[in-house]
Amino acid sequence: MKIRNLLLLIIAFAIGFNAQAQTSGEKVKAFADQYLRLSGYLQGGYRFDENGDPDNTFYLHRARLSLTGDIANDKIDYRLQVDMANSPKICDLYFRYKPLKQLNLELGQFKIPFSYENENCGPTTVEFIEYSYLTTYLVRNNGRYDGVGATGRDFGFQLYGGFIEREGYSIINYNLGVFNGNGINAKDTNSAKDVIARLVIKPFKGFAVTGSYMYAETNYAMNKYMKSPRWAVGALYNSRHWVARSEYAEAMFDNNRTRAFYVLGGYHFEKPWSVFARYEFINDDYRILDEQRIQVGAAYKPFKYLRLQSNLSYTMPYMATNDNGSFGFNLLVTAMF
Repeated sequence: MKIRNLLLLIIAFAIGFNAQAQTSGEKVKAFADQYLRLSGYLQGGYRFDENGDPDNTFYLHRARLSLTGDIANDKIDYRLQVDMANSPKICDLYFRYKPLKQLNLELGQFKIPFSYENENCGPTTVEFIEYSYLTTYLVRNNGRYDGVGATGRDFGFQLYGGFIEREGYSIINYNLGVFNGNGINAKDTNSAKDVIARLVIKPFKGFAVTGSYMYAETNYAMNKYMKSPRWAVGALYNSRHWVARSEYAEAMFDNNRTRAFYVLGGYHFEKPWSVFARYEFINDDYRILDEQRIQVGAAYKPFKYLRLQSNLSYTMPYMATNDNGSFGFNLLVTAMF
């Protein structure tokens, strides 16, 4: 009888300890899910360009880790995102305070609200492997235009919000931000700041028109700065199966006017296939940038955490007539967690 009672006592203790451990584990998981959510993705692929040097290569595109959290019941949240591909760097580091749907504050390093594609089409969802010329060169994803290549991001703050709620979206949406204008992970080098404003109107679900303006001063020589303002307009439509988007932008730098445009359309089949087509161009008065490109692409997403993309492109000069075009092929695999 004593042995039996002892066994029952041990079993009761084990059950109680296990229940307490489960409770503690559930609390830790709940804490992490709210305050310390870890996610990320890895992108790598193969590229062929008949005019490239070399003309083909395997490459690592992005290797990003993100830590996010909701600090105060959807009123305050944060994000830290780092990219380990090539040289490690911080991409995003920001806090958001969201007291009202009409007025919110974002502070830190994040994507600037110029154009629609830059901020609203992420690398794991954007239709094509490479962003449009407009986003690449005029939204500071590549430094070839004005010397600032910063993944479309900068350090500063913005106010944003929406008015006139309808079926889960706002008809009138705005962004107004002030930024250093010197890219990511760098302090400002002059006293001027970039000022960016954007307005997005959604008259009905799935359709939007957008306009944005950026005042900037860009370093063009040793501690010498020049005004480089730019503006963009666009429209987009998204439904269960169809997607269409187009934007046009102009920028001025050293009396050199640059124009960029793209239009794309696509169709989402019942999972997991999607197909897309895009035409775009960029050119400036000095012919520093002078290209147009036609692309077709497909995306295959067999399950939530894996996406495969393939793009076929034909690139040619926009204004010049004495150069031949070139074909290119790009394949990208995205693994997410």
